[in-house]
Amino acid sequence: MNYLTYHDLEKENKHGFTAGEESLTEKSLVVREMVVPGFAGYPDMYVRHLHLVSIEQQYLIISMTDYEIDEAKRLEICAGAVKFLKQRSERN
Repeated sequence: MNYLTYHDLEKENKHGFTAGEESLTEKSLVVREMVVPGFAGYPDMYVRHLHLVSIEQQYLIISMTDYEIDEAKRLEICAGAVKFLKQRSERN
């Protein structure tokens, strides 16, 4: 399975998608879903897993945000992932 990482972290000014360099296997280590407590002036970080299935591929999207995502945000992230993947394939 392929994976993408989605960041929306205000203090780090990190926003958007990055693609994983390798496919996930049963031996891959993946950060589990959790809330990482903030410290040293940083807010809590919410790590969530979303799944995107297209005709050709399956993707695990690992989202890292400084807020809890709701269903509308999950859909927005998935739509953004589709757009990101399309742009990426057009460049290659």
